[in-house]
Amino acid sequence: MVRSDNKQLAINIFSNICIYVLQFVISFLLTPFIVKALGVEAYGFVGLSNNIISYTTLITVALNAMASRFISIEYHKNNIKKANVYFSSVFYGNLILGIIMMAISSVIVLYLEYIVNIPEKLVSDVKILFILLSVNAILGIITSVFNIATFVKNRIDLRSIRTAIGNVLRALSLLIVFSVFTPKLWLLGISGMICTTYLIIVNIQYTRLLTPELKVNYKNFDWTSVVLLVTSGLWSLLTAMSDMFAKGFDLLLSNIFIDATSMGLLSLSMSIPMILQSICTSLSICFAPSWTLYYAKKDTVRLKYELAKSIRIMGFMSLLPLCILFSYGDIFYSLWLPTQDYQMIYYLTVIGCLGYIFAFPLDSVWEIFTVTNKVKLAAINLIVNNFMVFGIVMIGMFLTESNIVKLFILAGTRSFMIAFRSLTFLPLSGAKLVEMKAWALYKPALKNLLSILIICIISILFKNILFDSTWLSFLVCCVITIIIGVMVSAFVTLNSSDREYLLSIIKAKLKIG
Repeated sequence: MVRSDNKQLAINIFSNICIYVLQFVISFLLTPFIVKALGVEAYGFVGLSNNIISYTTLITVALNAMASRFISIEYHKNNIKKANVYFSSVFYGNLILGIIMMAISSVIVLYLEYIVNIPEKLVSDVKILFILLSVNAILGIITSVFNIATFVKNRIDLRSIRTAIGNVLRALSLLIVFSVFTPKLWLLGISGMICTTYLIIVNIQYTRLLTPELKVNYKNFDWTSVVLLVTSGLWSLLTAMSDMFAKGFDLLLSNIFIDATSMGLLSLSMSIPMILQSICTSLSICFAPSWTLYYAKKDTVRLKYELAKSIRIMGFMSLLPLCILFSYGDIFYSLWLPTQDYQMIYYLTVIGCLGYIFAFPLDSVWEIFTVTNKVKLAAINLIVNNFMVFGIVMIGMFLTESNIVKLFILAGTRSFMIAFRSLTFLPLSGAKLVEMKAWALYKPALKNLLSILIICIISILFKNILFDSTWLSFLVCCVITIIIGVMVSAFVTLNSSDREYLLSIIKAKLKIG
């Protein structure tokens, strides 16, 4: 049975929210456990190792960035033969890149203790962790083409179910290995391998179920198609490289210019924002499959309407966690990580999230650059923006002696530039690509800002009246904020058609009326 676009969009969004609620719960339960078992210094090396590995994966970005778009468009045009050429070319291209990545990772692990500051007692553990995470990343990249089927068929909900089960497997395996063996940093890599193995198997099954026409065949490998994909994705590669300079070096720079403990605090302060950013990115992707279809069918009227609607929905979905974090973050960290410098973690988190007030509602607009194959425009802006961030951070590291100021520079510079980019280039250029007025994109984003200000003011007043430093009190305040937030944003952020649509979904789920 073919689902309507609105119904499938609602399912995709709901499933993504569920997965990240689950991810938050798992992180909420496991992070104090890991920090207590390994220490804050060791915890920081988990994020740092992932960041260093992400540097090596840059060589795969150009090939993979536009793969979903090209395969999806050919598939919807019923040009299955050409779709299979892209499908097989991406697989074998990634296989070659995976071998190259393995060689690069091997060299890095040999000299890892000379690249970053690692306490002597942790050198072996960090190296083994790095090896396991590298293998994990390479396997994921080689098989990434099998993840495209859910995009092609607009079944992002299936991707969410898969990810949810994978996260549960990761958490359970981590608890088991930490219980059976002496807690070691590299055991985190074992749990990651278990999760990745499951994801690969399920992705292959989804491809066979949803797009049985798409098959890997070495006879379909075509260098010309690889060159076309790489050429189209080249600007995405440059964007990823510049993004690495803007935020990928945060932990590395804190390790080099401050110390391992400060790196651990910065890593902890980034844990919740990273989940929120992942939620936002995943919600944005929910709009892309239908936009790609509208673009392929040249339905520009519907594309414009859906673009404006996406900003209202993204704002509505993102403002509640931001309001809770801003209003109660200090209390949350004091209850969650009482043995750490929770006040500093809260300040770093707030500074790092301020830019998201403007970025989250407009995040879906980035997808329009991919849909219209105009990633070059977005890439140039991101490159300039991110190198400015890196330059400001490096100047700050050399000009100040205070470790606290250095931490704030690392946390705040990117946040400020995200806000600037989201209020200038993104709405202006995004509107131009679909030939609509920029005010149509600014208006819902500014309404969302008003909602956040109102909700935060009310929430802080309730906190001062009701809070008594317990989890129960914290949860009561959160519930109050959610209720108030939904009421305020429903009338400030959303329009009448959005409210009617959401009410119809709620009534259908509750079988009312």
